[in-house]
Amino acid sequence: MPLDKRNLRQMLAMAAASLFLGLVVNFFAAKPLPLFRPLDGAAAKAPAVQLGEVDADFVLQLRPGSATLLLDARAAAAYRLGHIPGAISLPLGEFAAAFPAMEPRLRAARLLVLYCSGPTCNDSSDLGRLLQARGLKGILLYKGGMEDWEGRGHAVGR
Repeated sequence: MPLDKRNLRQMLAMAAASLFLGLVVNFFAAKPLPLFRPLDGAAAKAPAVQLGEVDADFVLQLRPGSATLLLDARAAAAYRLGHIPGAISLPLGEFAAAFPAMEPRLRAARLLVLYCSGPTCNDSSDLGRLLQARGLKGILLYKGGMEDWEGRGHAVGR
């Protein structure tokens, strides 16, 4: 069967329709192939290392002078109003200025436990990522933060 112009046009039309339909399906897919748009930022980056989490009972076991530091990621004013006893203030918003002076102490610690206002506050996890980016390890989050701590009736330092 020879290829005439009519058959050739039909084949090209079918190929074009198939290509179009494939592109439409890809565009609306949950995980599309990045054909005509770049991967979103989260997919393009290497996956971030997840930080472990601890609870109030773990934080209660921490002792001053141990190889563990408890870091309050909230603003300095919030820290002064009340913090978990033994915590050191390292506000996320002042990280660039405060880190150089605190770096030797942070590097000497074997474990860093970070907290902020409560479960919906991201300052402690953001601070944890900044510390990880500077090569620090052994970072844990107390996601309940001050909200959980005070809700359990634990002492608050001033």
